[in-house]
Formats: sequence, C-alpha cells, structure tokens
Amino acid sequence: MIPRPGRNKYIELLFSVAEKFRKSPYNYLWVAASKHPDLEKHVGVGGYGYPALVALNLKKKAYAPLKTAFEHDQITEFVKEAGRGGKGNLPLEGNPVIMKTEAWDGKDGQIIEEDEFSLDELMGDDTVSKDEL
Repeated sequence: MIPRPGRNKYIELLFSVAEKFRKSPYNYLWVAASKHPDLEKHVGVGGYGYPALVALNLKKKAYAPLKTAFEHDQITEFVKEAGRGGKGNLPLEGNPVIMKTEAWDGKDGQIIEEDEFSLDELMGDDTVSKDEL
C-alpha cells in the first residue's frame, strides 16, 4: 500500500477559504465519503466523485453543489455566491440525517495495490473472432 496525500490538503484548502469569511455567519462541516448516506442523498453527492462541496441552508430548505474545480479561487467564489443567496440553488426535500461517527484519525487512507490482469483473462477464451461473424 502506498500512502497518498489528499484529505489533509483539501481540509487545509477549506480552512484557508473559511479564514477569508471568518466574520460571516457560516458553519463548515467536513464529512468522509459514504459515512452519511442520507445527507449525501439529500444533496446529490456521491456518484460523481470526491471531494465535493455543498452550500446548505436548512432554514430556506435549499442547497447548491459546487460544480467547478475544487480549488481555492473557485471555492472562494462559490462561498461568496452562496452568501448572496446563490445561483442554482436546489430545493432540499426534508432534513438530512447526520449520523454520529468516529472521529477521523488525521491520516489519509491507503490505496490497496491489486494484481493486474489481462483483458483476455477477464473475457476468457470463448470470445468470437471477426472471421466467425
């Protein structure tokens, strides 16, 4: 297994954006992928990759996902726009459940290196040749 930097880099990025808006009445929440399936379902996060960022307003029953790059300037602009009421807000159906989970240990996950295999192994020997068609 090879350690890969990732989560800490993204959290540091979010802290730097949050620092710019420290006088604004925002709260920030970091959740690990797939740990809060009801929340992810309510805000349409999950199938398209991580990291993901969502502005959520429970009082207005609305949310808006970040649809640009997960980079400092794009996130800063996204937070500014969300503070102005946001473009592209979507209706939030019900209140998502945020479950209690174990605290993160501060370490990035490990990628498990798997053995490579050939497409021939996967497909087997019973493939049809062009001549047979």
